Amino acid sequence: MTIPPAELRFDGRTALVTGAGAGLGRAHALELARRGARVAVNDIARTPDGGSVAERLADEIRAMGGDALALHGDVGVEAEATGLVWDTVAAFGGLDVVVNNAGHGRPSTAQDTSTELLREILEVHVFGMFWTQRAALHHMRDRGYGRIVNTGSAAGAFGAPGTFAYTTAKGAIHAMTRAASHDNRDRDIRVNAVAPVANSGLSATYFATQPQLDTTRLAPSFCSPVVAYLGHRSCELHGQLIAVGGGRAARILTAATPGLADPRLDAESLAAHLDTVLSPEGMRVLDASVEQYDLLPDFGTRPQESPYDRPRSR
Repeated sequence: MTIPPAELRFDGRTALVTGAGAGLGRAHALELARRGARVAVNDIARTPDGGSVAERLADEIRAMGGDALALHGDVGVEAEATGLVWDTVAAFGGLDVVVNNAGHGRPSTAQDTSTELLREILEVHVFGMFWTQRAALHHMRDRGYGRIVNTGSAAGAFGAPGTFAYTTAKGAIHAMTRAASHDNRDRDIRVNAVAPVANSGLSATYFATQPQLDTTRLAPSFCSPVVAYLGHRSCELHGQLIAVGGGRAARILTAATPGLADPRLDAESLAAHLDTVLSPEGMRVLDASVEQYDLLPDFGTRPQESPYDRPRSR
């Protein structure tokens, strides 16, 4: 007989979810509250009648027997982003989980993105996440415990046309997540990221143009279980990017191929053996940049001639 796994509970834990008023953030906040967490829900959006979507969600959580706090700070403003962390700590006595979900996007290409648009997207996605993460890490390091879940995107990992500013920001988030995870492995602190696929407000326009895609299992709530796991005390992962959506969870990774080993490597040999350079056969997943040095070939102890030192035929 298969014994079902124990429920992952958050009783006595406190979570902060940014961008929690709707879509993915709302689903994450409800999932954590359902599992017993006290939840600080952050959003700057307003309902059509001028009410606060954060207050509305906090009321909903309280109605289901949970404990919630509505916060209205703008993650794109440093003082307000940092204030979200300390307001949560002040209200609940501590902070165990941060789900950095707030974000927005506008279509743009690499050649047409304005400086203003790129700065606007980076302010919310990258700097906003950096500010809340940094403040939370100070608190978590003092306590020796914490879980941070950043929101990335498959676009940031693989690219996508017409989303230059958004994709650039998401790529930076993946790097920030890995760097932060390395800096905090001396404590029981885990920093990971999710790459959700969901039919939410941010992506609804895209899915409307893709009738061949089945969106019945792309509700934001299908992504929240992965967030709950990454935010749980039992999670031992460091710096991972987990894709989730449509009932599938999978690791998105960075790997290095064996490549071409040639002591006289030059542009011509590269061109002649490009298939070897690009072949994924035997690729190795690296946990840290330093591991790339293990892949360097050993051509013996004699210093090798630089291709720039060789005489070139004319």
